[in-house]
Amino acid sequence: MVQFDNGLKQRVAVLRWVMPIAFAALVVVYQLGFARWLHDNVNASLHFSAEVLFFGLTGPLLAFWSLTLVGHWLNEKEQAEQSARIKDSWLASITEASADAIISLDPEGRIESWNRGAALLLGYTAQEARGHSLADIFGGGGAAAIEAQWLARSTRRSGFVRGHETTILTAARRPIIVELTATHITADNGEPLGISLILRDITNRKRRQAEIEQLNASLNQQVAARTRELAEKVEELARANAELQKLDQTRAEFISLVSHQIRAPLTNIRGAVERIQNACCSTSPTCARMCAIIDQQVARLDRLVQDVLDANRIEAGELAVHLEPISAFPVARQVVAQMRSRLGERPIYLAERPGLPLIYADRDRLMEVLANLLDNADKYTPAGAPIFVDARANDAEVIIEVRDQGPGLPPAARERIFEKFYRTDNSDAQAAYGYGLGLYVCRRLMEAQNGRVWAENHPQGGAVFSVALPIWWRQHA
Repeated sequence: MVQFDNGLKQRVAVLRWVMPIAFAALVVVYQLGFARWLHDNVNASLHFSAEVLFFGLTGPLLAFWSLTLVGHWLNEKEQAEQSARIKDSWLASITEASADAIISLDPEGRIESWNRGAALLLGYTAQEARGHSLADIFGGGGAAAIEAQWLARSTRRSGFVRGHETTILTAARRPIIVELTATHITADNGEPLGISLILRDITNRKRRQAEIEQLNASLNQQVAARTRELAEKVEELARANAELQKLDQTRAEFISLVSHQIRAPLTNIRGAVERIQNACCSTSPTCARMCAIIDQQVARLDRLVQDVLDANRIEAGELAVHLEPISAFPVARQVVAQMRSRLGERPIYLAERPGLPLIYADRDRLMEVLANLLDNADKYTPAGAPIFVDARANDAEVIIEVRDQGPGLPPAARERIFEKFYRTDNSDAQAAYGYGLGLYVCRRLMEAQNGRVWAENHPQGGAVFSVALPIWWRQHA
């Protein structure tokens, strides 16, 4: 509004000089031009009438135009003043209705205005607060005066202070924490008009923040305590694991030592039996039968020692396999021949399957697996009943099957029969003695050769144990 008033004064001042100059210019033009022509060409009465008409109309027209222009300027001023009054009223309403406390200070730092938010926050009415200093809001005293002076200086120097947190006292002498924003207010000519303050109550926020910090500190302490406990547990577990590893190593060494120590007398017993059978010219039927039993039991013990050593090497990760392309049928035929000589009167039938594709396997490990399966079939097949061995191939594998004539597998045993130390019959009166290691070793040996082994019942009775190994060219296509 001040700028508009100054502009209006300047325009009126210009108009005050423009009007006489314009009128004088018209008179000069008229006298030098049209008036001379009238004087030379018309009579005196007509000349007089023209002059009366010119001078009678020119002055009022200029005055009318000037007054109209001034009126238009005054209307503009009135509209601007009305718009400014509306804006001032709107801003005053916003300030008065604001939930935040808005306080204005005069240049001397005294409270000049105090809105409804300030009255609700601090408990003083605007009339009660007007005239008090900023230090009074801060609670009075030397510290409050120093803070008020610092805030005034900082606001004048920087133009504003934002986010300043301080404590003020309400009318009930209750301290509250507020976030304060101060703005330096100046007139158009730079003259200071005072300071505007906006106060926002952050007491609850600071309380929640303190509670969160306390909770975080408590959680950090708990985490630190749990971390120490966990570190202690980890250290205990590490010690226990080291002890277990040491015990496992001791166990492995003990098993290896005992197994090798058992093998030596077994070899001596077997040699002695063979020497008796070969050196004695004539033996009684009882002696011959006893020698056969001794030889059979020595073979069983040797098989058990081999299974224990294999299981120990497998669990220690020391099992070595040498994979190569081999023919499965000759391996099966060799194992069947060895088992026939060992099992004596037990008939073992091997179906002829020439032309099977090469497999990718370890020959010795495959022979060990087939020998274990045939030995297992011999345990559960009645005396004199045959064992059947067959082989076949599909697009990816060669499968070798060993079928016994035993009672078959219970449904619950099919999934667990290859577990370590699992027996379908754990009673003392077992029809076939064993320790549940042979099939476990078979499964681990097949897995080491990228093969598989499984068991199922045959429709005509008995159990069928199958091993499958990948075809060589499929592995290296």
